[in-house]
Amino acid sequence: MNAKIGVKGWSVLAVVCSLALTACSNGGGEVVSSTASPSAASATPAEPMEIKWMVPSADLTANSRTVQYLQEKFNVKINYYSIPQADYVQKQQILLTSGDVPDVMFVYDPNQLFKYAGQGLIAELPLKTIEENAPKTKAVLDSFANQGWYYTNLNGKNYGLPTTYFTGQFNTKQGWRVDLLKKAGVDKIPETIDEMTAAFAKLKQIGVYGMSTNGNSYYLQFWSIFGAYGVMPTQWMLKDGKVVNGAVVPEAKEALTVLADWYAKGYIDPEFVTGKDLDKKLVEGKIAYSHNTSIGSFDANNPQSAISAMKKINPDADLQIAPLPKGPRGQQGGWAWGTAGNLFAFGKQMEKQPEKVKKVLEIMEAIRNDEQVFLDAGVGVKGKQWDYNTPSDTQSGIKFLPPYDDRAKLATEGLRNNFDTLFAGGPAPTIFEKALGKSSVELLDKYNKPVSDIFGKSDVLPSSGKYWGDLTKLKMDVYAQIVRGDKPVSYFDEFVKQWNDLGGTELEKEANDLYKSVQGSK
Repeated sequence: MNAKIGVKGWSVLAVVCSLALTACSNGGGEVVSSTASPSAASATPAEPMEIKWMVPSADLTANSRTVQYLQEKFNVKINYYSIPQADYVQKQQILLTSGDVPDVMFVYDPNQLFKYAGQGLIAELPLKTIEENAPKTKAVLDSFANQGWYYTNLNGKNYGLPTTYFTGQFNTKQGWRVDLLKKAGVDKIPETIDEMTAAFAKLKQIGVYGMSTNGNSYYLQFWSIFGAYGVMPTQWMLKDGKVVNGAVVPEAKEALTVLADWYAKGYIDPEFVTGKDLDKKLVEGKIAYSHNTSIGSFDANNPQSAISAMKKINPDADLQIAPLPKGPRGQQGGWAWGTAGNLFAFGKQMEKQPEKVKKVLEIMEAIRNDEQVFLDAGVGVKGKQWDYNTPSDTQSGIKFLPPYDDRAKLATEGLRNNFDTLFAGGPAPTIFEKALGKSSVELLDKYNKPVSDIFGKSDVLPSSGKYWGDLTKLKMDVYAQIVRGDKPVSYFDEFVKQWNDLGGTELEKEANDLYKSVQGSK
């Protein structure tokens, strides 16, 4: 192999890109010479095992901290693919279909994995193989991110290793402009739908809308209100022992009835459909309640935060984190993506290279479960790239040091500031929690009532690529029409019929089959 990985493959790529009029940059990873330490058992070091590894990073180089460390630690030669994250999916497809199939590759979407598997490009990775070679990783996935096995399951066979998503267990926070509530004569933060209704009525009297939302998002659209009725539209959920979609259950109709009433009374910002300027409207005091607020919004010590921006306009502005609203049956919940993230897949050729599969799993097992390996491979050198927020307190969380507090600079070392490593994904929950810091985790856990799809990703089903886009658009459009009063609430029943006719019935059958298949393999 020459100085550039897969020279023939890259030549094919160039031709394909030219024909497709695609602007492809040459991010081909260089073959990196290993400096692995000699084996203790022999004076002659074992020949490094070469591994072709694809990750979404345009900044990876031969001198990257991560590449050098992994090669020396595990006696491997990593022939990496350095591809910009923004172009990753497209270029991955082109490379694989041109015949340049990596040994191991990061895959964003289960649907991409299923497509590659259907084309015979991806190796089967039996759960038994994972359990034998990465037992701690398998145990974490089983207990913490069980949804991940849906991402890699196709027709009862497993085709990859899911990653974990630690912060996916937390819902987005709710924020109330308490100063506006007081101005309207409301002396406490509303905790129920009925209390919200009363507060919205008083806010209207002072010219403030109760709320807005991102009506242009299939999942953010009024999600906390639906949560008060026990559903998250477009998520797959178990109901009476059967998998159904939250978009079409009667509880969704209940929530829409309330929302339509609020809109008719002038409590909801008429521009909710666009989803634009939500933060701006909250800062300017045009709306009082936001259910799409980040933790950073409440940090008065950060001059860029929402509360700081409010105080520049009004020194008495007061934004507070609030509990999710409770519905008539005491239910509450917020959209959370779940604890499974993305996935790593193995090229078809790896089915005939069990020792290489074992080596890759060994590396991933160490990065995910050995704190020191995680720090060395994913965070860098203490005192150079990072330190603890309070140096004497290992529970205070990690901060990155200048110049590595610049994400771009950190990326040149193959490192990330979100603790999600390039070559293995996130570490075990206990390691991630320590890196994040005790106070940050406590804040994320405040008023946390997560509701996530039983599959993690709603579009993991075999026919999702055929139907899901049309179904989510239908949901957004009809829900908005019902809230605005363009359609009566009774139109919901017609919507259910349209949903089922557009593929909802077929997807529901596939959802139940998938659920039974994965549960049966445990």
